[in-house]
Amino acid sequence: MKAIEEAEAHRLQEEVARKAALEEERRKEEESRRQLEEAQEFERLLAEKEASLPHEPASDDENAVTLLVRMPDGSRRGRRFLKSDNLQAFFDFIDIGRVVKPGTYRLVRPYPRRAFSDGESALTLNELGLASKQEALFLESI
Repeated sequence: MKAIEEAEAHRLQEEVARKAALEEERRKEEESRRQLEEAQEFERLLAEKEASLPHEPASDDENAVTLLVRMPDGSRRGRRFLKSDNLQAFFDFIDIGRVVKPGTYRLVRPYPRRAFSDGESALTLNELGLASKQEALFLESI
């Protein structure tokens, strides 16, 4: 009788362990599926940003400004924009470079010091005072 009870208890323990393992496997599959969906959504968003970038004006265009930015890894990225382009276009340009995660930084002009954030992204470069022939900025984590 005792052997039967022990066998039954052992069988129940194995069944509970098997159910727990199946549940853990299901949870891991769900998590990996969610991560894959997030990665696909991120890539789609970056593709949209890249497609929405305005055409780069010619270097001799008097309404063009070259924006250079120093990235956190020390590299530099630059591109010409029209003074009438929104700051969002420059944020998009930085985002598609995949060096920093979108929304985790702000742009800073060192002198006179001025930080530009997402809240100002609808303003034009001219309205923000970024109207020289060339502007040097750097990224600051937020």
